Amino acid sequence: MGKGVALTLCKRLSAGLLLLALLAGCGKERSEPSPMTATLGTVAKATLSQLPGRRAAAAPAKATAKVTRADLEKYGVPILRVVIPVRSTDALVTPIDTKGDVVTWSTTDGTTFTLRDGVLIQTRGLGPDLMSSQAPTVSQLLTPGGTHPRQYFFLGTDDRTTRRAYDCTVTIAGQEVIEILGRSHRVTKVREECARAQGKITNDFWFEGQTIRKSRQLISGAAGFGEFELVID
Repeated sequence: MGKGVALTLCKRLSAGLLLLALLAGCGKERSEPSPMTATLGTVAKATLSQLPGRRAAAAPAKATAKVTRADLEKYGVPILRVVIPVRSTDALVTPIDTKGDVVTWSTTDGTTFTLRDGVLIQTRGLGPDLMSSQAPTVSQLLTPGGTHPRQYFFLGTDDRTTRRAYDCTVTIAGQEVIEILGRSHRVTKVREECARAQGKITNDFWFEGQTIRKSRQLISGAAGFGEFELVID
């Protein structure tokens, strides 16, 4: 994700070490650093430094360490998985700030994703960021046939912000069962189809009750779509 991506699952060793290093320090005072954090953090940095452009590379079989749900649950913090296909990025992030229904999730290098009730409204640290947006509420997304406006404000490669405005329609696609890191969830798929004179986009949401358990949402024109999975609430 941008320069210095923190957690890359494609590199299983890096992911396991970085994630455990991050979570091992949760709830600890700065004056009492976790020995595991110090040890794994050092190894993780060394591993990342070997990855050209911070992209994933094939790890030797003997070094592979798969991250499991049990590994994550014992730390007692929410975990969100973020995948950006055009960047070959697959990361686990944790919250750094919560204001009501708005949560900002971050990698260890400071790349952030801000979501309101699971709907993406802002990113920082990607380069071609989503600077801000006018996005639908959960109530709007759960209204079959409902319509609403959408606006995106993107940061371009020239550091200038551009605006895209869409008219969107909601369709309830039906019930599904999805699996997220070894756990099944019965969900309702919701499709948000948005159009403007210059083109169309489609965002998909998988609701478990009122919770967006999974989604595929536009980040920006250059970064493409992001896939988000709420692994642990």
